[in-house]
Amino acid sequence: MINTKDITSEVADNLSMERDEVVAVLEEFMLQLHRRLVEYEGLNGDYVGEQLWSEVSPQAYFHFLGFLDRFSERYSWEPDSAHEYIARLFRPGQWRPFSHQMEGWKEAKFYRERNLGSD
Repeated sequence: MINTKDITSEVADNLSMERDEVVAVLEEFMLQLHRRLVEYEGLNGDYVGEQLWSEVSPQAYFHFLGFLDRFSERYSWEPDSAHEYIARLFRPGQWRPFSHQMEGWKEAKFYRERNLGSD
């Protein structure tokens, strides 16, 4: 049977929460995950392998890694591939309000080194 509910509505129903509350939690979680992935220095600069596992529950980490594994199997993304999705699925007025949230983020050494040669 195919589920016809959107994912945030399903989560809200499963947790007896309002959909707007779930949306707010997801938006904040994804914002903080994105920021930590960009800024994390750590031992090897591997936030997912070095730190995330201790900041979320074992169940959440298990399913996040499962998502990454399936995602990597299904998609062959290069750096900046997300820009294609953003450009294709959203008008600039829909995503531009969120780009300011990245102001002030300090890119980790890995990202700074990767971008040294680019214009």
